[in-house]
Amino acid sequence: MHTIVVVGADTVVGANLAAVLSDSFRVLAISSTTGVDIAGCESVAGLLDDDRSARRWMASVRPSHIVLCGAGAQSTWQQDETVVPTRDDINIGRTWARVAAEFDCHLTLISSDAVFTGPWMFHREESEGICPSTPAGILRQVEQDTWQLCPDALIVRTHAIGWVPDTLGPGWIEQTLNQLNAGTAGPYDYLRHATPILATELARILVKAWEAGLEGEYHIAGSERINPGRLVERLAEQFQLPAPIQPDDCAGKLPTGFGVGECSLHTAKIREALGIAMPTISDAFAELREQCVNGFCDRLSAPASTEQLKVA
Repeated sequence: MHTIVVVGADTVVGANLAAVLSDSFRVLAISSTTGVDIAGCESVAGLLDDDRSARRWMASVRPSHIVLCGAGAQSTWQQDETVVPTRDDINIGRTWARVAAEFDCHLTLISSDAVFTGPWMFHREESEGICPSTPAGILRQVEQDTWQLCPDALIVRTHAIGWVPDTLGPGWIEQTLNQLNAGTAGPYDYLRHATPILATELARILVKAWEAGLEGEYHIAGSERINPGRLVERLAEQFQLPAPIQPDDCAGKLPTGFGVGECSLHTAKIREALGIAMPTISDAFAELREQCVNGFCDRLSAPASTEQLKVA
C-alpha cells in the first residue's frame, strides 16, 4: 500500500483529503495545530517549516507522495487570518520541496485561485491577470520555489470548500449554516467570483491525476462561476434554511485586493488530461449534505483513541 503524507491537515483541503485518501492509502496527516485527528490516519503535529522534523517524519513512513496544503488550501471567502499567506508559507514550501527532492518523493502543491484577479472571466494556467497584492505574491513565490526544487511537481490551483475538524472550531460552511439557521446570515459579497469545488471531489480528482502521472500546473475547480452571495442562497436552498440578508446596493463598486476580484479558473487542461467533467455547485451541496448523515463529518474529528504516529 502506498503511503501519502498530507502536510496541513488543519486546512479544509488537508483534512478532507486525508479522510478520502485513508480509504485507499496509508496516510500520515501532519498539522501545525494539536488535536487534529482524522479517522484512519496516523497523525502528528509540529512546526511545518522545520527541516529536521520533516526529514524525521519522512524517514518514519517513506511515502510515495507529499501533498502540501498551506494557505492556498483555504477558501479566501473565509475572511480570516488563516487564509492570508505570510512569509511562513514560503518557508514551509521550501522545507517540503527540499525534503521531497531529498527523499525522491512526488510533491503536489495546493495553491489558490487568488493568485489571479480579472479582467478575464476565467483564468487559464498561463493567465496574465495576476493579483498584485502581497499575499498573492507570496503564493506565486511558493509556486516558483516548488518548480525550482521539484521540477516534476504537480501544482494545483483551486478554490475548495468543505467541512473542517471540530477541534478547529466552525469553518466557513459551518458558520454560514449556523447564521442561516439563526436568520442572521448576510449580507454577502455579490462582486467577487470564483469556481468553488468540494474538497472531497478535489481529492478524488487528485488521485486520478497521480494515476495519470501528471506534472506541472493544473486548475482543478468547479464548473460554475459564482459569487459568495449566490452560493449562500443555494446553500440555504439545499439545507432548507431561510435565505440570507440581501445587500442594499453593490452596483458600481470595483473589488480590489487579495481574493476579492475575479478569480474563476478555466479547467480545460485537467478535463482534457483526465477525460472528466468538473462537478457543479448542485453536486457539491448534495454531497455536502450527505456527509452530515453518512458519518464522513465524524471522520474529520476522530476520538482521541485513534492511533498516533510515534516519532522520536
